[in-house]
Amino acid sequence: MKKALSVFLCLAMACLFTVTPLAANETGTNQTPYIEARFTDFSNINIYLGKDDFGFLHVEGSAATASSENYVKVTITLEKYMTEGFEPMGDNFVWTAEGYFGAGTQATRSVSRGSYRARIDAECWRDGVLQESLTFNSNIVNVA
Repeated sequence: MKKALSVFLCLAMACLFTVTPLAANETGTNQTPYIEARFTDFSNINIYLGKDDFGFLHVEGSAATASSENYVKVTITLEKYMTEGFEPMGDNFVWTAEGYFGAGTQATRSVSRGSYRARIDAECWRDGVLQESLTFNSNIVNVA
């Protein structure tokens, strides 16, 4: 009798404590297998930071829109890792570009030892009204 009661209780607990997962693994027809950026006005934005064998850092950045009516402003800032995090290095390490449809700039600078990244701030203007503003960071580059 005890054996039958324990089997019944085990089956009852197994049925009562079964939880269906809330996050079902369903795939829809509109899902993509990769992460896709969604910009309102920008069609492309990129930032690159690399170093050569001599310790020079090369930075490139650009942003483009799909319409020639849009005016693009790009500011690229080189930042160095300090005790509080990444901080801008000053006016000699800031580059700007602007123009209709898109803008971009590049520069090469000699730097001391440390960890660096580049930040791009891009703005899209139409008829004097700011449409979209984006900020992205490059990969971190270590100079030894």
